[in-house]
Amino acid sequence: MTTPQALHHSLLRPCVLHILRAAGYHSTRPSVLDAFTDLAARYMYALAQSTASHAAINHTGLEITIQDVRMAMQDCALLVPEKVLEDQEFDGEEDTRGVDAFLAWATGKANREIRRVALEGGDGAKEDYLTVLKKKHSATDEDSRYTGTILGKPAEPRTIKVEGGEISSVQEWAKRLKTSSNPTPDISSRRQSSALSSLGESPIEEMEF
Repeated sequence: MTTPQALHHSLLRPCVLHILRAAGYHSTRPSVLDAFTDLAARYMYALAQSTASHAAINHTGLEITIQDVRMAMQDCALLVPEKVLEDQEFDGEEDTRGVDAFLAWATGKANREIRRVALEGGDGAKEDYLTVLKKKHSATDEDSRYTGTILGKPAEPRTIKVEGGEISSVQEWAKRLKTSSNPTPDISSRRQSSALSSLGESPIEEMEF
């Protein structure tokens, strides 16, 4: 059975191959390709983790803004060079050299070549390599074959019934489990404890032996 890590690694390998091809490389060893793919995955994971951390600090809701992504890119040294914040405040001018360099790369010749390779024909193409590849290997409708998988649309949620017991669904089982883990305290024990705690408030008579 294919693990999620192996599946994601396999899906990322063509992207790395396209980037290498756009950079002028036309062959490589499988071990080198796997190493580049692993580095790309680790970097993307670090970027996503840093973005989520900034979003959790900067917002109260579950949302991610462009500011969170930019701060994560700065943490991962993607927007360089850049002066420290103290120097920018002292100069009275924001240092945007890192952002300008990234925009120049994203709209420049290097990224245009990557898009040409990935879109199978250039900027005029409307489908990426994965869509074209799925159409080549699929004789039926794409929605009916890939629905519910990582390559297609999500499937409609279904009710899962648990057989062999009085609990008929996972939701009911989770509800009962939550109820059993947080039982209601016994009222009688609470009354006794409150009665014992009130002893300190009233004077205790001395007992004769």
